[in-house]
Amino acid sequence: MSEAKKNVQDGVIKAAGILVIANMLSSLLGIVRDVIIYSVFDSGSYTDAYNASFTIPDTIYTVLVGGGLSAAFIPVFSSYIAEKKYEDGYKMASSILNIVAIAAAIICIIGEIFTPQLLPLILNKSGSTWTPEVLELTITLTRIMFFQCFFMCLTGICMGILQSYKDFTPPSIGSVLYNVTIIGVGVLLLTLGTGIAGFCIGVVTGSIVNLLVQVFPIYKHGFQYRKAIDFDHEGVKKFFKLFGPVVIGIAVTQLNQVVNRWFASGLDKGTLSNMTQAQRIFQLPINIFAYALAMSIFPTMVEHYATGNMDEYKKDLSLGIRNVAFIILPCAVGIISIRVPLVRAVYYQGNFSEGNITILATLLAFYCIGMIGYATRQVVLQGFYAIKETKTPVTINIFILCLNMALTMLFVRIWGANGIAIAYSTAGLCSITLQTFFLRRKVGTIRGTEIKNSLLKCLFCCAVMFLVTTAASIVFEHNLSIETKKMQFLEVLILVAVGGASYFTMALFLKMEELTSVLAVLKRKFLHR
Repeated sequence: MSEAKKNVQDGVIKAAGILVIANMLSSLLGIVRDVIIYSVFDSGSYTDAYNASFTIPDTIYTVLVGGGLSAAFIPVFSSYIAEKKYEDGYKMASSILNIVAIAAAIICIIGEIFTPQLLPLILNKSGSTWTPEVLELTITLTRIMFFQCFFMCLTGICMGILQSYKDFTPPSIGSVLYNVTIIGVGVLLLTLGTGIAGFCIGVVTGSIVNLLVQVFPIYKHGFQYRKAIDFDHEGVKKFFKLFGPVVIGIAVTQLNQVVNRWFASGLDKGTLSNMTQAQRIFQLPINIFAYALAMSIFPTMVEHYATGNMDEYKKDLSLGIRNVAFIILPCAVGIISIRVPLVRAVYYQGNFSEGNITILATLLAFYCIGMIGYATRQVVLQGFYAIKETKTPVTINIFILCLNMALTMLFVRIWGANGIAIAYSTAGLCSITLQTFFLRRKVGTIRGTEIKNSLLKCLFCCAVMFLVTTAASIVFEHNLSIETKKMQFLEVLILVAVGGASYFTMALFLKMEELTSVLAVLKRKFLHR
């Protein structure tokens, strides 16, 4: 391997490592926050209102910050940096920043004014939760949440600037401090009698802290802010050309979540809260590994495509898919096998009722079926965005939205809340199938044989892990008391350790390239410094 390639590979590994650690901490802190809330309020009207208040602001954040801004901004700004056209890059970035600030402020004002009119779009008020008192609380909480949209949109641009410079540390720190602030402010205000609204105020405060963490580092890279908006700038035109289709595509995808919440809100009290918690755990491995790896290889794939090096582009894409599958498949199977002990250890305390354990665990299992689809899709989507192809993902996402809605309407009548999860997982598996098929038509083969062989080996290792973990769980629960929280967490840790050991032992036995590469990286990083 040449020195240049080695440096690129090391850069991807370092970026992925930073993002994995930060996303892990941030996601775990998010669960800690929810555990505190559910131990105080249980899964009921107050938590349903709290979760509902996230829907509109979360949708705006995911569409604009979580994908739209970064996917459209990074390729354009990175090209100016790569070509050393710094002044053009500064003008382009400043114009986008100013435009986004104005647009975000307008969105927040409209949201604050028309919150009561917007709620029927996301809530099925026929559910038993939605008494007039709870609806009024939901309106209040949603209005508080809207303030975070302004700060998070600005954060998205700052993160895009930093990631274009391949600096992933400030965005990672910001995401951790965001959740730390929510917990700190929420608990403090809870003691002062603000109730669940204190955590919403914590969300807004956390978004401000997150923005401040991003702002100062961008100037260390030499960035120079310009007080101007130039719609005629070539970079601004390129940004909006990419931004429109990307936003539509992500908005369509996010509508799947809105559809799920709408159906859940029309079921029994607490269903929306249980579904939200199941999704939180389901998203944990995806947030930690899939998003991190996809974002870390995105600038590199953009660079390979810009220089015409399609072989390296395909190599990064294939390795990204295989590595994500190597990590996500055992996470999904492992969570399914230990779902009851996991939910019991994490949530069963305070006012969280014992009856919710089985409900939440079952929902979680059905969501995990589609985890591999939603995880690997993140890498494939970055593959589309790197070649500046945004229309195909939009078309696929529209089809998947329609499929999810149709399946949800059918399955919810048969299986209730579980039907929502089954429909969502089915849609995710269909999505990755279509995304991969059409990306291959755009760029040619993406080392499909390597991916197929890797998936088959992963599935075999997961089957062994499932049998071992299930057997260990039976032995544990029949021979040891699990009444105390200490023993509940000990059970989960033992099952995770046993399952992980069996999976990686089988992977080593099968000489999987993905495991070998991970071990080589660790050896190079920690033993040969």
